[in-house]
Amino acid sequence: MTDPAPAPPDEPIAQVDNLRPAPDEPPPSPRWNVATKFLVALVAIVLIGALLARFQTMLGPLAMAFVLAYVLNPVVEWLTARWRLSWGMAVNVVFLALALTLITGLTAVGIAIQQQAVGLYGTLVEILADLPTRVEDLLARPVALGPLTVDLSRPLVFGPFHIDLTTTNLKPLYDQLLGAIRPALSQTGAFLGTLASGTVEALGWLLFILISGFYLLHDVKHILPSIAEMLPAGYASDVRRLAAEMGPIWHAFLRGQITLAFVMGGVVGLSMWALGVRYPLVLGLLAGLLEFIPVIGPFIAGTVAVLVALFQSFNYFGWNPFYFALLIAGAQVLLSQLENNFLVPRIIGGSLNLHPIIILVGAIIGASLAGIVGLLLSAPLLASLRLVGRYIYSKMFDLHPWPAPPPTVAPTAHD
Repeated sequence: MTDPAPAPPDEPIAQVDNLRPAPDEPPPSPRWNVATKFLVALVAIVLIGALLARFQTMLGPLAMAFVLAYVLNPVVEWLTARWRLSWGMAVNVVFLALALTLITGLTAVGIAIQQQAVGLYGTLVEILADLPTRVEDLLARPVALGPLTVDLSRPLVFGPFHIDLTTTNLKPLYDQLLGAIRPALSQTGAFLGTLASGTVEALGWLLFILISGFYLLHDVKHILPSIAEMLPAGYASDVRRLAAEMGPIWHAFLRGQITLAFVMGGVVGLSMWALGVRYPLVLGLLAGLLEFIPVIGPFIAGTVAVLVALFQSFNYFGWNPFYFALLIAGAQVLLSQLENNFLVPRIIGGSLNLHPIIILVGAIIGASLAGIVGLLLSAPLLASLRLVGRYIYSKMFDLHPWPAPPPTVAPTAHD
């Protein structure tokens, strides 16, 4: 007679045994609760903010390194597609050519640019410091406009209207003007002093930008997939769509704006040289740099050129300084109209789609937060923040974040 089969163990005991880890497996990692996640996120935000405040001087050069890598990326793609070079070899060729160009350019025109920049800065400081006296002196001189003579030292009569500029107190306007531009002048003077003294700091930051841009562009094929792996589950498509929406903004502003800056800088410099304005090389360079600031940038560059012409002691035509300043103002307006009507629609288009007052306020905020880099990149940053804000608003109110189809991307050289 065989023994009866043993009774099966109770079900609760079997469930407990199944929950026990195998001897060779590590125990499962405990999940964080909501309070722990909130505390860790808060500490991370505080640490990131402290690091940004501590190393604030590195934000500008890092941003320039990102811009450099972004701008040179199409050149590397073209080399890999046209000459069948590897990505690393193409990056090496591009940065070697860039280094040789910088060395040649700084050697050839660096001294001339530095001398004209220091001279232009000194002239502007002298003009602005004595601007009320200079304006009053100009207003006291009658100006002949063909058969018409305008004497601003006397009241102007336009029918029932009488305008007397001699009794108008313009000093508060001068004070506000000087108060607004004095910080920019002080930063410009410090920058020019650094260049004039030939300190290692300027060369060090340039080397830092080149090295950072080199490694960013060299490893971009590995950086982007790593960022994609860190995205939360389910949000990868949204992040890719945001990147696709931001692509035309930064593409048009950076690559298109650089092209526009080179064109307008050269045209303005040659025009000022042909008309006999002092410091044409730096005026052209200033016009090219200020092209990165929509609306107000070209206005500032034109105003500087008109001020230099107005208080210039001589000119090729032997004209009255007032006439000469009018000629330069007309040339600046003509160049601006040609730019806005022919170059901008073909090179940049309307990808930013920002109101001029928003661009102005954003430029002021960007300059106060990140200096010259914040000023230059304020417009595309505002357009990108508007895009992110629209996405957050749609998510907060359960709306569709992408009512329009995704933007079409032009195929690259290697496609």
